[in-house]
Parts: sequence; structure tokens; C-alpha cells
Amino acid sequence: MKFITDKEQIKAGLIIFRRGDVGHDQFYCRVRIQNEDRYKTISLKTSDRQTARDRAMDQDADIRFRVKHDVPVFNRPFLQVAEEYADAQQRRANAGEVSQARAMNVRNKVNGPLNSYVGSTQIHLVSQERWSEYPLWRRENGVGRRNGIISDSTIRIEMTIFAAIMNYAISKKYVPASQRFEGMPKLKSARRDEFTLEEYRKLHSVGRKWMKEATTPQGIWYRQMCYNFILIMLDL
Repeated sequence: MKFITDKEQIKAGLIIFRRGDVGHDQFYCRVRIQNEDRYKTISLKTSDRQTARDRAMDQDADIRFRVKHDVPVFNRPFLQVAEEYADAQQRRANAGEVSQARAMNVRNKVNGPLNSYVGSTQIHLVSQERWSEYPLWRRENGVGRRNGIISDSTIRIEMTIFAAIMNYAISKKYVPASQRFEGMPKLKSARRDEFTLEEYRKLHSVGRKWMKEATTPQGIWYRQMCYNFILIMLDL
């Protein structure tokens, strides 16, 4: 069965047609996006040919207006754009441009808190206000390590990824440049969750082994100083 039937060209870059894979005979239109090799298909909600022609011309004019004034033509939820961004980061990781850990962290944040916060929201509706409210929402709807409060450093990392996704959407012209987030909301501190006992022990073990691997007097001195500094900062 043919997907497109009863096709009629209204003008260059604009056609109306019926679909052979649906149970009704209503018309659709397909509009070519100016200066791009992309098309938008729109249901015209009518089976009358002349009405379909008129509505197709209205849709063409609307899309031309959107392109001229930098208004998004394609609506899509934030999660769809975020997944595109995560896929792009994974390709960069596979090519050695970023670490695999970075790509995995982006994926985890996309599928976790960011999806819960704005995943189903249309990308063009994600505002500066939603961005600014994220820290409070995150603390109210999540727990940190050992059921503690979410740390500021965790929130900062998530918001950095959040902003990167919006910048990606701007680069793809899913949203206008005016939707770029400004600044970073003030957080109480830049502290991470406190170390666990296992992490303290691991730090000591790795640190002592690292010092013993030094091969020159200068290297021994620098490593000893670094190790002692870490112990002082951890108040050990």
C-alpha cells in the first residue's frame, strides 16, 4: 500500500496528499522548510480538496513566519532533545574526544533527574524560571549519599548538563537563541557529600602506594607534600 496517495502540488515546496495507511480520507500537507533540506507534515483535518488547499497555504505562511522570526518549527519534548545530546556525547566518547565516564554520566543524568524534572515538557517551554528553580526541586525530590541532602556539587554538575542540552537545542535550531540560560543559580556551597569510611581507607591505601612509586628525591618530596595536604584538608 502506498503511503502517499492523491498528491497535488500547490506550489514549490508545498503539496497536499492523502495517506494510504489510515482509515480516513482527510488531507495532509507537507511543507518544505526554507533554506533547509527538511519538511514538516501537518494534518489538515478535512477531506474537502479546496479547503485543504486553503489550509495548506495558511500552514505554509505560518512556517515562513516562524523561520523569519526564529520561532521553532518542530515541537519536541525536552527528553527527546536530551537523548540526542547524550547520543552525540557517546559518539564523541567513542572517538576519544571525551571520556566514556563523561558520556555515561550525561546519560545517567538525562534518564534520571532531568527527565523527572522536565522530560515531558516541550523544549520551547523550558524557561529561565524552570532553570532557576531546579536546585530547590532537586533537594525536595532527591536524596544524596546515605540518604543525606543532595550536595551542591551534584546539583551544579546536573545543571551544567541541563544548560548544555539547551545550547545543543539552540545549535540545532529547535529553540531560538533567546532561550539560552543565563548564569548559574547561587548555591550554598560547592561541597560534595562527605567521604565514607571505605573511601577514607581507599584514599590512604592509594596515597601511600603512590608515594612509594616516586623515583626521584624531587618526586618523593612533591608526592609527600600532596599527600599531606590531602590529609590536612580532610582533617585526618
